[in-house]
Order: sequence, then structure tokens, then C-alpha cells
Amino acid sequence: MITLLYDGTFEGLLTCIYDGFYYKTTISGIYNKKLNDIPLLLENIIDVNTDLIKFSKVKSSIINKINKLCLKKIYIAYLSNYTNKEILIFNYLKTAFKIGSNIHSFLHIDEVRLIDQINKRVNDEIHRFRGFIRFNYIDNIFLYASIEPDNDILEFLGDYFKNRFSNEYWIINDISRKKAIMYNKTQYEIIDFTLEDSNKLSSYKDEYQKLWKTYFKSTTIEERKNLRLQTRMMPKRYWKHIFETK
Repeated sequence: MITLLYDGTFEGLLTCIYDGFYYKTTISGIYNKKLNDIPLLLENIIDVNTDLIKFSKVKSSIINKINKLCLKKIYIAYLSNYTNKEILIFNYLKTAFKIGSNIHSFLHIDEVRLIDQINKRVNDEIHRFRGFIRFNYIDNIFLYASIEPDNDILEFLGDYFKNRFSNEYWIINDISRKKAIMYNKTQYEIIDFTLEDSNKLSSYKDEYQKLWKTYFKSTTIEERKNLRLQTRMMPKRYWKHIFETK
């Protein structure tokens, strides 16, 4: 058995999958070498360099021999916080290449069912953040919001908020991953964002925030408060980034 290491990128992961299909021994695991969760007692470790040609071949094979939905599902699984997602994607693709485009119906297969469950969790979180994000107006120049999602969903917020705030400059900052999506009234891109910048902007208070909190308080009917329902609809781990709960 061998273990593969990659650089944490989707291109690197598909390069590992390309190589893994050609090894004549079992792939016991695939790990992101930039993280600290690699088991210590591993043997036969191979550090795989990202190869864009191999990446393109695997990507094209997935689209042509299975379908685009399969590619979308493994990409969303890659962005998830699921433990051992890399080896799950590897095993899922081995099965998918055998079955073909009907793979999505074979929910009795563990890998197929699990990939679907992960996709649902990630898509649910994307939907929640589209509704939960609250912006500060920084110095009347740009909008800023901080988030800490379980999964790496930042890129899925771009089009939604571009359509909602097309005439504003805005930044959505994923604090835990130290990056942000920035929009300049024309296009958006994902950039690195330091913890120092995050702390500085997160602590900013503006008049709109005060007005919103006042409005929220004035429309609240104390006798109808249902904290259990509120927690179920909006988990507490999101509360520190929402004005109403501060």
C-alpha cells in the first residue's frame, strides 16, 4: 500500500488520482501536505507534484466518460471539511468510471451515498450564508462582512452578492481560512487576507449597524421569542457575525 501527498489544490488532487489509477498497489490515503493532520506512522509515501496535463486528462475523462454533474460533485466534496475526503473522491471515481453516467442512482454504494450527503451539507451551508451575511459600511466606501463557514464556500457567494450589490464595492472575509472575496463593481476575485486586517475591519461599527439593531429590537415580540427554533434555523456558531445577536 502507498500514501500520496498533494499540494492542497484541486489540480493537485486530480493529479494524484491520475497517478493512483496507474499504481499496481492499493492507495491507502491521499493527504494535503500543507495541513498538520497527516498520520505519523505512514510508510511508502509518495509526494506527487501537480501536473496540469494529468489534471486536464482526468477532468476531461470525468466529463466525457461520466458527466459534468460528477465533476461538480467531487469538486464540492473537495471544498468540504469532510475528513479523508481525498481518498473518498478517489474511490468514488473508481466506481464512477466503471458505472458511467448512471452513477448518481447507485445510492446503495457507500461512496456514492456519502458524496451526495456531503454535497447536500455544503449546498445547505451556501444557502444559509447567502441569507445570514451582514455587511458593515466601512467609511462610506465599501461593504465588509466576516464569516467562518465549516466548508470552503467563499467562491459560491460571488455571483449571488454581485447581483445583489452590483453598484457597491464589497469584501466577504473567510476569517478561518485567511482569505476574502473582493468585488470592485465590475468583477470579483479571491485574495489572501491577513488576520490583522480581519480584526481591524470586524471591529468597525457604523450607523447602519446601529439602525438595524434598533429596528430588530423594536420589532421583536418578547412573548413570542423561541430560542430553540432560532437556534435550529440559525446555528449559534454563526451568531457572532450577525448584528441581531450581538
